[in-house]
Amino acid sequence: MRIFKSIIVLLVAFAFFSCEPTYKKEYSWAYPVAGDWTVKTYIGGVAKGSYYEIKSYNSSYGKDSILIDDYGVGVDKAANYGHFWTMKFKSAVNVTDKTFGNGTKTVLNKIPGYGIGIQTLNGKIVGNDSIYFEVKFEDDTDVNGDPAPYVTTYQIAGHRTTSYEEYIGK
Repeated sequence: MRIFKSIIVLLVAFAFFSCEPTYKKEYSWAYPVAGDWTVKTYIGGVAKGSYYEIKSYNSSYGKDSILIDDYGVGVDKAANYGHFWTMKFKSAVNVTDKTFGNGTKTVLNKIPGYGIGIQTLNGKIVGNDSIYFEVKFEDDTDVNGDPAPYVTTYQIAGHRTTSYEEYIGK
């Protein structure tokens, strides 16, 4: 009888510990616009430079904004930050329409020690895998290298590199 009880206890313990819990995936509220993007910069429709990566993700500010981040090669100082520009900024977002931007309202750069103003216009996710937005910078210069805040409108466009695989198929 003792062996029988031991076998029952072992079977119950085995059954209890062998069950795996099921997890339901939960996505960030910003998942339609969040992701890693491979983009190129254009001025007046003419490509400038090569492709680089940026990220867009939910911010801690609430469900009305995202962060756009050209995370670059390092974060130890502003000079190492950014593939295209030293930029990490908050942008207003409408997740339903998959649009974002602050218009001519200037937001401050979030990079420590590099608090320039940034304007974002006409941001949108096209389909589920393309991004487009326009951006202007306070520390921009004209063709002579003289300070010219917000003089150039840069168009940034590209495609999604990483995202939520279930969403891309929709």
